[in-house]
Amino acid sequence: MADENTQVAPVAGAEENATQENKGFTYYFSDPDSVNAEMHHVVITLPYELPELPWHWHIEKPDDSLKDPVWDLKVNGWVENSKDGQAAILQEATQKIEELDKKSAELDKKNAALDQANDKFDQAMKAMQQSQQVQTQQSLVLTQGLQKVAEGQEQANKVMASMQQILVGMQADQAKTATPTSDTKPAENTNKQENGGN
Repeated sequence: MADENTQVAPVAGAEENATQENKGFTYYFSDPDSVNAEMHHVVITLPYELPELPWHWHIEKPDDSLKDPVWDLKVNGWVENSKDGQAAILQEATQKIEELDKKSAELDKKNAALDQANDKFDQAMKAMQQSQQVQTQQSLVLTQGLQKVAEGQEQANKVMASMQQILVGMQADQAKTATPTSDTKPAENTNKQENGGN
């Protein structure tokens, strides 16, 4: 905080405010708290440049549209002196609106980046869902194929079982035909009797 006798801001641009007629340097004094209205805004011309501005001294000229300009420390600029401070409030509100506009623009940028990230996420989710659908379809086709293979294996097993029964039946029939019958045995006996009888 600057002490009351000097203001720490350097006097840059005071030369620009110098009037060429008297080759002096123009400064503006403002004491907004003064009861004397003449102290609200005083133009001071000096023949030399101040290295530092004293308290309440400024190099900025107040706007010509202001009827009773005073320096406002909150807005760091000239405002219209009014009992209710509407000009200062308006200027402060304007600054806050500008700050909000900047923050809004920053939020818009962040939202745009977030929207892009969301779009990429949505695309990744769609790709993953499509991949899952393909995998599900492939699994279904594979399951159906395995079912058909199992059914075919079951049919093959039934055919094999039937063939085994047929083979067993055929072997049994062959075994029956290969054993000697009672008709052939007596014939041998008759030959023996005939041989023995002679």
